[in-house]
Amino acid sequence: MHLAKFFHRAPGDDDRELMLIPGSEPMVIGIRMNRDDEPGSDQYLREEFPDIAEAAAAFRRHAAELVAHGYVETHHTRYTLRNLLPDPQAKPDWQKGLDELMMLALSGPLAEQAKQLDLLKGTPAEHEPLYLWHAARRDYAAGDDPAGAVRLAEQAHNEIRARRAAGQPHYAWSISENDLEERILELLCDAYLYADDADAALKTAEHLCRTAPNHEHILKRAEIVCGYFPERREEAFDDAYQWSRFGGYEDIMAFPGYAEYESRRKAGSARGWRWRPGTPASEADVSAAQQALRVRLPDDYRDFLLTRGETELLVRLPESSSELRFYGPDELATQHRSLLDFIAYSEEVLEEACAHFRKQYGVSLKHLVPIAEPSQLSRCLLLHVEPGTRYGQCFQWDHDGAWELEQPQPSLDAALNALTEGIERRDATQLAFFDL
Repeated sequence: MHLAKFFHRAPGDDDRELMLIPGSEPMVIGIRMNRDDEPGSDQYLREEFPDIAEAAAAFRRHAAELVAHGYVETHHTRYTLRNLLPDPQAKPDWQKGLDELMMLALSGPLAEQAKQLDLLKGTPAEHEPLYLWHAARRDYAAGDDPAGAVRLAEQAHNEIRARRAAGQPHYAWSISENDLEERILELLCDAYLYADDADAALKTAEHLCRTAPNHEHILKRAEIVCGYFPERREEAFDDAYQWSRFGGYEDIMAFPGYAEYESRRKAGSARGWRWRPGTPASEADVSAAQQALRVRLPDDYRDFLLTRGETELLVRLPESSSELRFYGPDELATQHRSLLDFIAYSEEVLEEACAHFRKQYGVSLKHLVPIAEPSQLSRCLLLHVEPGTRYGQCFQWDHDGAWELEQPQPSLDAALNALTEGIERRDATQLAFFDL
């Protein structure tokens, strides 16, 4: 994380950036802007500190010194920015207040954070996702209002999603939108558990594992499964078997049944795959997806969405693991657009690509819809939805061969059978789709 403030002083030939970098070795860096010298020569300040509290105090002090020398803090926040011209605007006080709230969250006691939250009430700040996240953090840390912590965290997440959908900005200092949303969801997961809503906590943890997979999120999901969903405990055993070398899975591995699972997994006696419980779609969800795509989805895929929905096919072999994640119906149109944008970056190239797919495979490129992707791989399962003789066919696709289709199957059901039977036989062709 890089938290940057920008300062302008006329005529603008020596504007300044002041950057606070938290972490295990926090730093404050000062940069002279509008410079074309050697890389690094624009730094006029670089200080390292033993802890974030000292770094934040120095950051405030250097900012105040710039203001005392006639600089005005501007509204800019992008830390890679190197030129403020032509007409930088002053940063509003409520945004400066949110900056201070963020620094207090990194370095100050809860009482000071609470005071800053109260100071920002009644200003535009209190409607920002960043403010709502910190307000939720306060209630969660106080430990006396589970419902309030959940309500504020949900409000923060809903606000960031609503602004994104409407194309409206929000203020989060130099924190990226994805980073802020991830932090909000992490808090929301904990808040749900705090409020004894394990179902909502697990759904949130699973969402984080899909959208921002990392060790902490996978471990959190495994802990929730083990602690609250004994019928799904083998999913947590999957994660412990694969990731225990990174630490944190000791309690999960101590559960009755793990030793037997580990022995069975190493022996390779299981078929090697199973379905993770999913979230079935409603008829309304499927209808909305069809309307967005302007097609009727094949019957076997409609049935899949209505029975399994957003789910994962888990592949579990003795020495390796993978997941094939199936999108929810609300993601299909976005995934379809992303595929077309990747294959063809202009209308001219799109026309050429459409002709190639029609000639080579007999399908319409514009009617190939991504419906699933293997974890951590730029590949997907494509469903052809153009009415005609090839309606409902499935293909495997890889971004390294963007104009190629592989493993054609007459239907989704046939494609799933080929994958699962191939996993059971340890067929190299089918396993290659998962990079196994």
